[in-house]
Amino acid sequence: MNSGAGFDTDQYQLLDFGNGRKLERFGSWVIDRPSPPAEHEQKSSPDKWQAAHLRFERKAGLQGSWKLLQSASSVEFGKGGESFPPWAIRYQNHFQLELQLSPVGHLGVFAEQAENWHWIMQQIQRIQRGQQNPVKVLNLFAYTGGSTLAAAAAGAHVTHIDSAGNIVNRARENAGLSGMQEAPIRWIQEDALLFCQRELKRGNQYQGIILDPPSYGHGPKNQVWKIGKHLLPLLELCGELTTQSRGFVLLTNHSPDFSSADLEASFADAIFGSCGAGARASRMGLNSANGRRLDAGCVVRFP
Repeated sequence: MNSGAGFDTDQYQLLDFGNGRKLERFGSWVIDRPSPPAEHEQKSSPDKWQAAHLRFERKAGLQGSWKLLQSASSVEFGKGGESFPPWAIRYQNHFQLELQLSPVGHLGVFAEQAENWHWIMQQIQRIQRGQQNPVKVLNLFAYTGGSTLAAAAAGAHVTHIDSAGNIVNRARENAGLSGMQEAPIRWIQEDALLFCQRELKRGNQYQGIILDPPSYGHGPKNQVWKIGKHLLPLLELCGELTTQSRGFVLLTNHSPDFSSADLEASFADAIFGSCGAGARASRMGLNSANGRRLDAGCVVRFP
């Protein structure tokens, strides 16, 4: 069954949330994980949680461990989830993403981004109708490649930037899994801020920029990223890199340090030099099977 701009419901579905956790189905696996936005919510369907195959419990910091709740054939399950076999889900008919359990509770996809993938594809198709050359897109903090593959599926030439080499490799593997190994994508392990500075010096320009910065992180040479310090300079660089032909800019954020209004104002001021100049902020979220909505951060889009 198709779920509009998001995943088909046989591929991904938020089943329930509450008491600081969320219950999701990724393909055939039902997974119970922590969810800070669900801290003050109540579970609406407690019986559904009995169907969970896997549960992640956070311990010190972000680290934690996975527990197999129901037996599964041909599964050897080790500490941290490392030996649990990877599996894949499909985003509509466009591409596939391989999922695997990580020691911090991540799987390799943030399902709330699916609506942004739909929007990215629409923007590229809109721009492409008015020109012959392919749309050039820059994807920063690109993770396992969902936005990159969405852009490439729509016909764009994409530059994919992430600071972690293993994550860049996973994104390339997702392209291969999707039959897009020959797509015009540049895969680069680099610090986002440094890459944009160098691109500007090289005189390169982009028509679309996508960025999903973490609150805190490190570049490949241990460069420190702090969103409160570095986001505004990065957005200013994004403005300069799209000066000649700005088609779209997409910023997503999960940091509690920024309200939606603050993020929209910073985005507009950095990109356009004027607050309120065409940027729109809204809340991202996931709709549960019974119609409730779980908050999942903020998105700012232009146009």
